[in-house]
Amino acid sequence: MENKSSVSALQECCAQAKTGNPVYEYIDGEDGGYVCKVVLIDIEAYGNGRSKRDAKHLAAGNLMRKMRRLPGFTNLDADGDGEGQDNFNLNSVADELTNMNRDMLKELRDYCVRHDMPLPIIEIVQQSGSPNAPEFVACCSVASIKRYGKSDKKKDARQRAAIEMLCIISNDSDKASPETQLVSTKTGNTSELESTLEDVEAERRRKFKTYRELTDAGGEENQSVKLCDRHNYFKSFYPQLKEAAFEVLNSADHVTSKAKLLAVLGALKLNPRITPLEAKSMEPVLQIELNCDYDCVFIGPESKIYHDMIQYFRVMLV
Repeated sequence: MENKSSVSALQECCAQAKTGNPVYEYIDGEDGGYVCKVVLIDIEAYGNGRSKRDAKHLAAGNLMRKMRRLPGFTNLDADGDGEGQDNFNLNSVADELTNMNRDMLKELRDYCVRHDMPLPIIEIVQQSGSPNAPEFVACCSVASIKRYGKSDKKKDARQRAAIEMLCIISNDSDKASPETQLVSTKTGNTSELESTLEDVEAERRRKFKTYRELTDAGGEENQSVKLCDRHNYFKSFYPQLKEAAFEVLNSADHVTSKAKLLAVLGALKLNPRITPLEAKSMEPVLQIELNCDYDCVFIGPESKIYHDMIQYFRVMLV
C-alpha cells in the first residue's frame, strides 16, 4: 500500500473510528523553529520542526505511535497487515522528513542542547549489499537509548537514525517499541535518560553551548594582546610610566640588581609574583610573572634573572 503522510493517516484513522478531528496547537520554538501539540481523545503528543508543517507531521506521527497501544487501534501496525483498513507506515515519517532535505542531525543536536540532554552520537555500524546496491545501517545514541536507520546512502541512513531518535525523545511519555528499530541492543527508557543527564556528558554539553553562544554572539572582540603584537606591548606602554621607568634604569641609586628591577616594575605599575622552582642545581631558580595583559613570565637562576630582566626592559621600552 502506498505510504501516507502522518497527518493524512491520522485524519483517516479519526474518520474511521469516529473520534472527531485532532486539534493542533503551535508555539514558537527556539532558534526560529516551531513546536506543535496535537490532542485527540485526551491523548496528546508533540513534534518540533523548522516550519509549522514539519512540526505538525512529526506530532501526528508521535500520536499514531501512542494510539497503537490503545484497545481498538491495534490495526495501526507498522507492517501494513491491518485487516482491510489503511495503516500508518512508520517508515513514512522518515521518508517524508528525509525528502524535505532537512538536516535532522542538526535539529537533533539543537533539541538535545535546548533540553539539557546528552549530545547524540551517530555512526555507521553496518555495511552490506553489493557495490551496485549497497545498504548502510547507522546507529544514533543519546545516553543509553539507541535508534537505527537504514538506507542505500550513508547520509540518508544517518538522517533516518536521527529522525527515529528525535521521535522518541521529543515526547517524554513515548516508550521504545521494536517497530521503530532495525536492531535493538537495549530497551529505551526515559528514566534512564533522565538519570544520566548529570554524568560526564555535562561537560560536553557545556562546551557545545558555550561554542553556540560565542558563534551566535558574532565573535566579540578579544581585548587581550595578540601574539604578533606582544613585542610592541611595552614599546606602546603608557608614556608617563615609561618615563619613570627610564629614570630608574639610568640611575645609580640601587645597590643590587634585584632592588633596581623592583624599582623599575614599581615605576611601570607592574606587580611581580616571584616563585622559587625546584631545580637540580645548588643555585635557586626563580620564576617571575608580571600582571600585564599577556602571559609575561621570566625564569632563570637567581644570580642572573634580575639583571637579564633589567636588560629586557632597556630594549623593549624603546
